[in-house]
Amino acid sequence: MMELFEHQKTGIEFLKKRKRAILADEMGLGKTLQAIKAVEDSRAKTLVICPASLKINWQREIQNACPEDVFIINGRKADDTKIEAKWIVINYDVITNHKDWIIPMVESGKIENIILDEAHYIKGRSIRAKAAIEITKNAERIYCLTGTPLLNRPIELWNLLLAIKHPMTEAKAARTRFSTTFCGGHLRTLIRRWAPPLRFWDESGATNLGLLRKHLMGHMVRRKKASVLNLPAKVIDVIEVKMTPTQRREYDNAWDSYVEYLKLNPPENMKNIMATRQLVEVQKLKQVCSKIKVDKIVDDVRNAIEQGEKVIVFTQYVETLNRIVAGMKKIKYDFGQTSDYGKPILEPIEVSVLSGATKQADRQKAVDSFQENERVKVFVANIKAGGVGITLTEASIVIFADMDWTPEIHSQAEDRAHRIGQNKMVNVFYYVTQDTLEMDIIELLAKKKQMVNEVIDGTKDRISNKSILPEFIKRMSERAIK
Repeated sequence: MMELFEHQKTGIEFLKKRKRAILADEMGLGKTLQAIKAVEDSRAKTLVICPASLKINWQREIQNACPEDVFIINGRKADDTKIEAKWIVINYDVITNHKDWIIPMVESGKIENIILDEAHYIKGRSIRAKAAIEITKNAERIYCLTGTPLLNRPIELWNLLLAIKHPMTEAKAARTRFSTTFCGGHLRTLIRRWAPPLRFWDESGATNLGLLRKHLMGHMVRRKKASVLNLPAKVIDVIEVKMTPTQRREYDNAWDSYVEYLKLNPPENMKNIMATRQLVEVQKLKQVCSKIKVDKIVDDVRNAIEQGEKVIVFTQYVETLNRIVAGMKKIKYDFGQTSDYGKPILEPIEVSVLSGATKQADRQKAVDSFQENERVKVFVANIKAGGVGITLTEASIVIFADMDWTPEIHSQAEDRAHRIGQNKMVNVFYYVTQDTLEMDIIELLAKKKQMVNEVIDGTKDRISNKSILPEFIKRMSERAIK
């Protein structure tokens, strides 16, 4: 029988008693197992909706916890009459293609339980969000699992509250009331130079969060690793990378292009400069910085491997990922083989790769290889594809070659290593290029992470902005046009 931690036993009882709830434990505390155990006594089927990269992981967790048949839906076509398994696993990307047969099964009671993993995937007004809400409407049990209940702003909770039928969602004009009370919702007018004013409802704020936390009591449970587990520490450091003269010229050329763009397109209002083209120019600068750090990262990883460590490296960019993988494959290591003359034979290490281009069937293989194969020393991943839902506790070093705009994306990725099963201190390193826009990004991310932590943990009741991007763009524009 699988041994449960005390916080997991408490979480399972919480879910069973409420039937519709949000399990918002910090990443790495075993939310998947808690949800499985909460519904394992049900005679009806359970539908799990999760990101595509986590379907195989869910199958494995289910079969380890309460071995039962699992049917994984791959693609946009499936014959529901052939699904005899008690567990059905499907990804968010295709639920709109399957809702016409899923909903009748829910309404008839054949599917009784629905688990939404990484439930923040249903935020907003997307088609998949609407489909998920529609599917959950008549289910007996709905459990929303997310380690990041507040990625940027309270409005992101709304669809989760709809899914669990929170009382706040049932009142007349409930969404408007929620928006004005907790999101600072108000009618905003955007003055445009060559077009009529644009009026829209702005709900990007965060207000009265103390009251919101009270409303969530009894409907959401969240525990932090530090309070329920005796895990080794997680230490975060920033590594500044100095550019070579050639790299400096490349960056300066990209910066000059950005300044030239601003001269040709001067911002009329610093609050409204989020033009798509300007963001493209900023991304060009970020990509230049990302590539600059590849050699330094490869050298540092080589040193870590020589000391017997395994390493995880995250990046946003395909080119950076490919360059890092190519560099890693040149690293050689002493795996214990010797020549006829008794000298150690150095052999190339193996590298696991997980990106948006990784085939579905190969994603879990990449994780397993890293966890189980001693020759696989490095796990290189796109931060979005590899930053959620997987366990990489064989590594005690996590490296970020570049940064997202949202600190919780980083927290999720960090905790692929810092979770149940880890017995070493985890060292997280953010590589930033000296004297570039990355110095501003890391500063703003640190400030935003502190604010988000204070809001979730109950020590702060307001977030001043929805992400670091508006403040960052404003800062860069002011600097460029001086």
